[in-house]
Amino acid sequence: MTIPTDVAQLSPSHLRLFIVNDSPRDRARYIRWMQRAAPFRLDIQEMSTGTQALEACGSTPPQCILVDYQLPDMTGLDFLEHIKHSHSQAETPFIFLTGHGNEEIAAQAIKLGVQDYFINNTLSEEFLWRHIQQAVNQVSSVNRIQALERQSRTILQSSEDGLVVIDLNGLICFTNLAAEQLLQQSGAELRGTSFGYPIVQGETREIAIRCQSTQTTPVEMRVVTIEWENEPAYLASLRDLTERRQGEEERQRHETERQYAQKQESLGVLAGGIAHDFNNLLMSIVARAGLALRSLSSDSPAREHLQIIEKSGLRGGELANQMLTFAGQTRLDFQAINLQQFLNDIKPFLRSTVSKRIILTFTVSSNLPPIRADQSQLRQLLMNIVTNAAEAIGDQEGTIQMSASAMDTSTHDLRHYHIMGDLPSGPCVSFKIQDSGNGMNPELIPKIFDPFFSTKFPGRGLGLAALLGIVRGHGAAIAVHSRIGHGTEFLFLFPTTHTLSVPQYASLTLPKESSGKAMPSKILVVDDEEEIRTACSLILTEIGFDALVAQDGKSGLQIFEHYQGDIALVFLDLTMPYLDGGKLAKKIRASDLDVPILMSSGYPEEEAMKHFAQSGINAFIQKPFQVEVLIAKIEELTGKEGRKER
Repeated sequence: MTIPTDVAQLSPSHLRLFIVNDSPRDRARYIRWMQRAAPFRLDIQEMSTGTQALEACGSTPPQCILVDYQLPDMTGLDFLEHIKHSHSQAETPFIFLTGHGNEEIAAQAIKLGVQDYFINNTLSEEFLWRHIQQAVNQVSSVNRIQALERQSRTILQSSEDGLVVIDLNGLICFTNLAAEQLLQQSGAELRGTSFGYPIVQGETREIAIRCQSTQTTPVEMRVVTIEWENEPAYLASLRDLTERRQGEEERQRHETERQYAQKQESLGVLAGGIAHDFNNLLMSIVARAGLALRSLSSDSPAREHLQIIEKSGLRGGELANQMLTFAGQTRLDFQAINLQQFLNDIKPFLRSTVSKRIILTFTVSSNLPPIRADQSQLRQLLMNIVTNAAEAIGDQEGTIQMSASAMDTSTHDLRHYHIMGDLPSGPCVSFKIQDSGNGMNPELIPKIFDPFFSTKFPGRGLGLAALLGIVRGHGAAIAVHSRIGHGTEFLFLFPTTHTLSVPQYASLTLPKESSGKAMPSKILVVDDEEEIRTACSLILTEIGFDALVAQDGKSGLQIFEHYQGDIALVFLDLTMPYLDGGKLAKKIRASDLDVPILMSSGYPEEEAMKHFAQSGINAFIQKPFQVEVLIAKIEELTGKEGRKER
């Protein structure tokens, strides 16, 4: 970098000068010359001794000093020595005057920093004034150049980017503080050493700075040509990309998590819908099997086959419930759980489920706040994770470390974890399960929550996907960290609770008993699935009722209004076209306060009751249900016993 030399000449409005000379005649002549030649006002002070001049310099500093060699109390050289070492005017321009030429005196005067050296009898008016101007301008220009250099170096040093000046031989000439921090060496150590990186003028490229440590720093480098100390050179600007990379990685991680959460949410909606339809299909199978069992004699060889069909249908219903768990639509019985007590209770059971080669340890911090959780779901979550950890360890010896402690997510660094679910903000309870298995590639971690995914062999079920549904149902989060050869860590983050609030839904009530009237004999079945309507009709006929069927809520309301006095019970499905079960129940209850309403759905009762709250429902039955369960519900609500055969 170069400093411009074409500094503009000064044009002061006035100039203060000192004349230090013991000859009044010489002083008067110099003053007369300068006043005639100067285009502006001059402030001239006369001194006859060096002592007077030194005192005046301390109080009213001049902008130029004319000093004679011969003074009464000291020589002009002595005066210069005092000025240079004792006064702030060390850079004030001096014009040294002497009565006779002496090369030795001239050399000493120049060494002490005088701008001009003249013999008195060689001076003229024009000559003296021109050299005074030159002396003042020279010092002023030097001061300005030095000020510009200081400003430039301050700007260079304050830059957040590293700046390196490199000569044409590739050697470092200058580094600022940011560059020294990047290169992890001082400026003195770097100057004169090879830069070591390709220099391409005008191109921005990325390099990896090799530091004294084993790590490298990603750096964006741009090179331009400059002039440094009157020689061509390169200026390399180095920008540390570490924070930018971390920010990009963080944004990418959040975007990946957002996309995955959307995918899981879509899968949850899909699973919930499939489970509902699957339950309807199973309902037809279980009901027909139950009806067939009721019509067969106790010694019929077909009974065993039908019983297996019925049990398989009910097991299919359990799978549908797993799908609803994944979708976060299962019924949860929330209560305040003391995690320390919970772990103490489940510890023996967990110990019995893993190989004796595996060491299972528990560490729980004291005074943990309670969490709001469903105890059975929490037990299932814990069992599945421990089983998964044991499978990761395999037949070899290993450890599964379980610990629970308080955590504050606002201060804890979770950037290295893959997080799913609702991360609690602030204080929470963390429950960690760490195994010593082989671990997994971090890129696989998001996939472990996919249904039927496994790192060991073809998937066997919903696996961790169902656990994610449990965690979401608790308003909690799962954080997972794993590396090949370092095992896997699952961190469950539950919000703390101090008071437990349980959702309140419409209570289920039995109808009032009628007095003096004949019992109605008809039951209205409203369901959009034909197979379910047919199966229910057969069951109702079996137990002595007449079945009225409707395929949607709108037609169901019309049938109810037509046969209202003869209907003993209304059997509704939750989701139907035109008019869903909740709205239909409200309309029926508005016109008849006593008729029993039995609701049926493939969704669990808790989820279904969200839709039927304040609808006047008397009871609920979840699909698929056995024939005897439906008969028992009908008998309970109508007070009429059917024919019991099995």
